[in-house]
Formats: sequence, C-alpha cells, structure tokens
Amino acid sequence: MKRAASIEGLLLWLAACGGGGGDDGAADPRLARLDAYEAQELRVLGDPEAGVPGLPMTAEGNLPDSGALSFAGFASLRVEIGTTPLVLFGDANLTVDFDGATAAGAVNNVFGNSNAQTVADFDGVLSIQGTVTGQNMPLTYQGTLTAPGQTLGFDGSLNGLFLGNPVAAFSAADLEADVDQNGTTRDATIVITLEETLMP
Repeated sequence: MKRAASIEGLLLWLAACGGGGGDDGAADPRLARLDAYEAQELRVLGDPEAGVPGLPMTAEGNLPDSGALSFAGFASLRVEIGTTPLVLFGDANLTVDFDGATAAGAVNNVFGNSNAQTVADFDGVLSIQGTVTGQNMPLTYQGTLTAPGQTLGFDGSLNGLFLGNPVAAFSAADLEADVDQNGTTRDATIVITLEETLMP
C-alpha cells in the first residue's frame, strides 16, 4: 500500500536526518505524529494484507439529518518527482454541518521530505470545502505549501466517504491530482483519513 510505504519511508528519512534525537536527546515529535497517523489509518481503513478490516461505508439511513459532526486526523500527500517523490503528512480536520449541508476543514502542520536528504516543516494551509450529498461527499481543496526550495500549489477535488454505522470516520482521496511544484505540473496522490471527535 502506497500510504504505508510512504510512512515507513518518511520514518527512515527522519532517522537518517537525526530525527531520533537532537542535541538534547529529545525525540523528534514528528516521529510520534507518524505513529499516530499509522494507527489511525489502521483503525479506519484497515489492512487487507494483514486481514484487518476497515470500517464499512455508512448506510444512508445512518447519516444524521441534522446537527454537525467534527472529524480530525491526517492527510498524506505524495508528489511524483522522478525517482524521489515528495512524501508529506499533516494534520487534517473537517466539520460537517448537516443542517446547512456544508463541510469545511483544513490541512496544516505539514512536514515531509523537501528533497532527497532533508525533512522539513512546510508553511501554509490547504482549505477544504464540500456539500453534503449523502454517503459520498465530494470535497474541494486549495492552497499553497512552502519549504526551502519547494513551493507546492494545490487546487482539486476529493472523493469522500462517511464510514461506520453509526458514523465514526470519514475518508477522502484524489488519486489523480495535479500539483504545481515550483512551476511544473506533477502527478500526485492525496488521501485524508479522519475520525469523529467530540464537538467543542
């Protein structure tokens, strides 16, 4: 699975860059975030190769007809650049308002390999918008992420699904994304994995 391989690859990058500890011996907090993302991915999407089932698609009758749900999780972004793709991860959130039939969220706190040798934090936010249409909920995303030597422009659509009965999670993907990387259009993959959280 590309996402699992991406997580493992970025873990190796972090370790190679000294991510296991700085001058004070403290572990890089991005390692813990990757562990949390991987655990969440397993809970929501499962692992078919290991015989671990993911959450089922939400039945139409189990979708709320009023109120709101809040989701939190992560996004994985892979931008194809020759033999060394950019592999990024970040926090993601989404609030779905069933009364207004709208959804809004963001991807932020993104980090990943800015080139073959270094892992960097990326500035910027990807905004997410959508309209509640049923079990399947399309989303649009837009924004710019920057790190030393990298400017990535995003503007596209995700196919999303509510998961669990009752609703417990949400997953969305754009498996044929186009990303502007330093002025060049690149093929990319974007996957967002979220679990329901308590509303504030």
